[in-house]
Amino acid sequence: MANLVEQVISTVFGKSGSEFINTMSRGITQNVDRFYDFVYVKVFGLPFVVLGARQTGKTTLIEWLRRNVHLLGEYQPSPTAPGGDSVGVFNANVGDEFMRLKPTRDVGGEYEMWDTDWVDLFRETRPRGVIFMIDHTDMLKHKDALNFVMNLIEEDPDARTNLRSFLLLVNKSDLWTPTTTLDKLMGGYSNEIKRLRNQSERLGYKSLIQSCSITNGVGVDDAMQTFFNQIRPQPKRTTAR
Repeated sequence: MANLVEQVISTVFGKSGSEFINTMSRGITQNVDRFYDFVYVKVFGLPFVVLGARQTGKTTLIEWLRRNVHLLGEYQPSPTAPGGDSVGVFNANVGDEFMRLKPTRDVGGEYEMWDTDWVDLFRETRPRGVIFMIDHTDMLKHKDALNFVMNLIEEDPDARTNLRSFLLLVNKSDLWTPTTTLDKLMGGYSNEIKRLRNQSERLGYKSLIQSCSITNGVGVDDAMQTFFNQIRPQPKRTTAR
């Protein structure tokens, strides 16, 4: 009977039954992936978290995304209180596409908040992506915070199960580019970067490092397009510009 079915399929479609079935299976899988991507990107929102030590620009980045702007100018947010501020799902213009984004909460960067607010947010959100922010000041503080987050990823397999991307975002480039470069700045983080890359390869998420100035709108568009494309269920193919 199976041979008869294959003969009929071959006669009608001009290809072997197995090729036809494989083509059908691929089509079904692609349609399911597209639907899954649509639900995340357009309906429920892509879950991600923004972490980093105090005054690195976490609140500013979330505000930049919510306002759909290219620069914020003199925006000066107040320090984030313990427990963080709730952030609802919102639409953002990421590149040439509107996406629903779900950061859940904006949390502070004080050391006392790492073991409480950061841990709670990571477990609650089960993020598809982490944006970790640093700047050119107080390298030891940023190293401690970065290692804390990598430890959190390592030690909580349930919360990291959806993790697809980790973006190390070096903010305030307008202040440090006159005197140094991104490569030189990152030279002081060689051990942390090596650990991040090893962890990402072992646990199956992508890691990237990009610089920006959120208030001036420099580099933010490219960083956000790359990051959110990586954490969506069906990333789009990108071409070099």
